[in-house]
Amino acid sequence: MVKMKGWLGQMGFNKNGGNINWFPGHMDAANRAIRRRLKLSDFVIEVRDARIPLSSANEDLQSMLCEKRRVIALNKKDLANPNIMHRWIRYFNSCKQECFPINAHSRSSVQKLLDIVEFKLKEVITREPTLLVMVVGVPNVGKSALINSIHQIASSRFPGEDEEGYSGAFAWCYSRYCWI
Repeated sequence: MVKMKGWLGQMGFNKNGGNINWFPGHMDAANRAIRRRLKLSDFVIEVRDARIPLSSANEDLQSMLCEKRRVIALNKKDLANPNIMHRWIRYFNSCKQECFPINAHSRSSVQKLLDIVEFKLKEVITREPTLLVMVVGVPNVGKSALINSIHQIASSRFPGEDEEGYSGAFAWCYSRYCWI
């Protein structure tokens, strides 16, 4: 029993109550990496779940995200109640946060999002030859689905040409933008 108490203490469990450190090290490392890359990015797409747009925000990054050009992509719009989702969109717009509902598996939906990104970056395009767009979000909100859809659109945009990609969809070019 004494051995078990020591082991539980090492795992962060506190039998007597109090604060428990549950934040895994890999999540902390990921947040640090995102913070470093955020400084390099010109635009951010923050992916959230359309059904739970506040709960699916990464609170640790909000202060940095507010300083960047960004759009909140409410993914899984097909699974959300449309009336409630539109209320959330009005809420975010009233807070001066651009918000757009998407279905990451729908080519037309993702294309509309890309058009918004392109419009938002029009003024910067003239000054910078390459712009970095970063996709962020908590786990299971659809970041990979969105990135894969963007990659498919980018690959099919110029027939006969393949963009150079990096493993894990780390970066590739779509139009004049590089995605990280």
